[in-house]
Amino acid sequence: MFARVIYAVNWYNFAAIFAMVARDMNQNITGLGIAVGSFYFGVGLFQVPGGLLAAKIGPKRTSVLGTTLASAAAMLMCVATSFSQLIVLRFFVGVGMAFVFAPAVILVARYFRERAEGFSVGLFNAALYLGGALGVFVWAVLADAWGWRESLALSGGLGLFTVVLMLRFIPQDSIRENFAMDLTEIRKILANRWLFLLSMGLFGANGFSTLVTAFMVFYLERSESLSATLAGGVGALALLGSLISSPLFGMLHDRIHQPSRLVFLCGLLGIVGLEVASIASVWAAAIAGLVAGFASGGVFTVCFSAAREIAHAEYAPLAVSCINSLQQFAGFIFPPIFSRTVLTLGFSSAWFLSGLYIFPFTATVLLTKLKG
Repeated sequence: MFARVIYAVNWYNFAAIFAMVARDMNQNITGLGIAVGSFYFGVGLFQVPGGLLAAKIGPKRTSVLGTTLASAAAMLMCVATSFSQLIVLRFFVGVGMAFVFAPAVILVARYFRERAEGFSVGLFNAALYLGGALGVFVWAVLADAWGWRESLALSGGLGLFTVVLMLRFIPQDSIRENFAMDLTEIRKILANRWLFLLSMGLFGANGFSTLVTAFMVFYLERSESLSATLAGGVGALALLGSLISSPLFGMLHDRIHQPSRLVFLCGLLGIVGLEVASIASVWAAAIAGLVAGFASGGVFTVCFSAAREIAHAEYAPLAVSCINSLQQFAGFIFPPIFSRTVLTLGFSSAWFLSGLYIFPFTATVLLTKLKG
């Protein structure tokens, strides 16, 4: 859980400090869109390889490998001399994180009592959002006080420290000596129509979650003239909303097993959050962040909990990786579209239109009855 918090700091803090990076490297919102897209491209591209690797060498080893790569890349960003180097390093931060998430979900669920696994996934996601809130708010303050390079050095160093803790305290993987990859089982998971539709619901949720967490601080600094500290505080509200909803929806999933309804309702709520953000005020931004964050926490927890339950133990990370892989590309696709819309039409129109084009992905989840 502690490693998850620091992992999240390195996930979210770049958006919070981008205004300072932009001043030093002569960038605008287009640069933020490219950097966010690069990160999510790395996260999405290596989800399935991460799940396969976890099946082969175990979730602990895979998580340690991914955390090491992500943390080292985050630390190296502090010595980057050009924005193109930052983009490449953000890609490798994403690659490392792709190897962590699904194996870690399995590790956390393994140590909770039977029929409380959804709650365990909710707590694990809550750790992500706690770290995200710290990354958005505290790292904005640190960057303002110390400098953005120093703040990145700190977060990357903390990530490497968690590697030491993981090696010391997480029990060793138990891998069957005669275990070999079952291609039939792998194909069954990769071609699962239910997983694909679940991914579409996640795709929509990642769309509104990414836009709010990646652009809200920059929007408040540039359009509402807030200081970095105040903008970071408002931007962190989205993560706090997710922090509240994640364990709540984990318990709901354990009790009612109606993932399709929960995912659709939460998706609609997140879209409402984007429409509220189109009202140009700080209060609207705060409400939008809370609403969208609460909704995304529910979607992610329900989807990951449901996906984990459909595969045999060795392949559970692969099932989670499959639904996580496709939805991560929302973070690659939507930020450049959003930043281009801002340059053309302004922030209010960009928030409003993003809700409209995300809705079809949210509605896709109703095309089939999702398994409980």
